[in-house]
Amino acid sequence: MTATDLSAEERIRKAIDVGQEHLGVDNGVLSYTGDGRYEVVETNIQSGPYAQGGVVDLDGTWCRHVVESSETVGFADARDSEYRDDDALGITGLHCYVGAVIDIDGETYGTLCFSDEEPRDDPITDAERDFVSVLAEWVGSELERQKHYAELREQNERLDEFAGIVAHDLRNPLSGAIGFTELAQEHVGGQAADFLDRVQGALGRMESMIAECLMLAKEGTDVGERTQVDLDGVVRDAWDTVRTRNATLSVEVAAGTTVLADEARLRRLFENLFRNCVEHGGPDVAVTVTGDAHGFAVSDDGPGLPADVEHALTAADTENIKSFGLGLLVVQRVISGHGWDLAVDTGDEGTRFAVSDVNAAEPVHEALAGD
Repeated sequence: MTATDLSAEERIRKAIDVGQEHLGVDNGVLSYTGDGRYEVVETNIQSGPYAQGGVVDLDGTWCRHVVESSETVGFADARDSEYRDDDALGITGLHCYVGAVIDIDGETYGTLCFSDEEPRDDPITDAERDFVSVLAEWVGSELERQKHYAELREQNERLDEFAGIVAHDLRNPLSGAIGFTELAQEHVGGQAADFLDRVQGALGRMESMIAECLMLAKEGTDVGERTQVDLDGVVRDAWDTVRTRNATLSVEVAAGTTVLADEARLRRLFENLFRNCVEHGGPDVAVTVTGDAHGFAVSDDGPGLPADVEHALTAADTENIKSFGLGLLVVQRVISGHGWDLAVDTGDEGTRFAVSDVNAAEPVHEALAGD
């Protein structure tokens, strides 16, 4: 079994065992020292107040000196050190001690210490103090990683909750508004009908934005299992779902071309690119999709995009992409999630989004499955 096969708790316990053996002492303890208490988080001690889960007053421990100074403290025999009259000697009964502070995100979490009731014959060396300090830094990094994973899980749970609220509390009234607008369109004409057409278009766009928000919240950027997707078919399906007005589509894809991708996300990519072409190129824009085994491109003959949009997309500048709408952010996320490359060329004669390296490498999950 390798270190990567162990849980975080097992790796920390292994570090304690390594430190105990290296220093030649009986005890190793990872402690939490918040709120003036000394709580044993992990240890090899099996019973007594310093067993795992035990809580004592920090002021009665040697570790309080480590917490107060934020420096590594060590001595082979407390009676022959500056701590000979310290209350901790009588309270703990520990004569030999080495401890270092553990920081998480710049704040003191606790200590990693090694101790023994019997004095050690050899003095604690600077090298041994450095060893405990390095070990404490590693344990701190491991705890920090656990904390961040926990925060990420909590954040994902909040995103799932938010996605559920969006799906229920926004989509339901929106569906009602779309339905009543369609009914009203059947009974009016003239300018009123034109206004209702605009309302219907705005409601449809709102529905698309909700779907995009849900995708970003629930799916993030990582792409899991992929399949061989027929490029011509997914392009035409995406075009049929977008309100393209008088825009035209030309598909120039080599026969039998497939893309190794998440089909649903690939379709969203094309939907958002087509919508962007129509919004920025005008209602009569001509859109062309080309593609082969190495990649694909979406081009239009519109007036082109602002230079800052082009830069934000190719530089994967998420914060600036957001300012240009969710559609382009979805495009960037789908491309980066697949590990593809994006090039944007825009000018007075139109805009071209070119995606390359679509089949350049086998996905990690498939490589693992083949082992």
